Amino acid sequence: MLNRAAALVTLTLAAVLATGCAEQPSNGKPVVHRPLFESTYSHDLVAPREPPPFVYEAIKDRPGYVRAHSYWKWNGKDFIFVPGEWIPAKPDYRYVDARWERHSDGWHFKPGYWLPL
Repeated sequence: MLNRAAALVTLTLAAVLATGCAEQPSNGKPVVHRPLFESTYSHDLVAPREPPPFVYEAIKDRPGYVRAHSYWKWNGKDFIFVPGEWIPAKPDYRYVDARWERHSDGWHFKPGYWLPL
């Protein structure tokens, strides 16, 4: 009987954590809480295998621009090389290059983005 009750409690907690929950604050608008890592991984492009090695490109500095390095794009069947490009610099921001991260379900692509300093 105790094992069945513990299993029911565990299952209920897992369902709540997986679906998120809502509560009513005093202003009447619901607040939705998302599952842990939901926003981080739910919309990722995932490749089933490791991308090819990083391609180093010989470049020279270009004032007023930042180099977005080359990367490998997954098209659903294979990786395609995407060459680097110069993009206009943004004051008070640092550009973070696109990259692939390994997770338990495959390789997740993270596009490049601007990071405020």
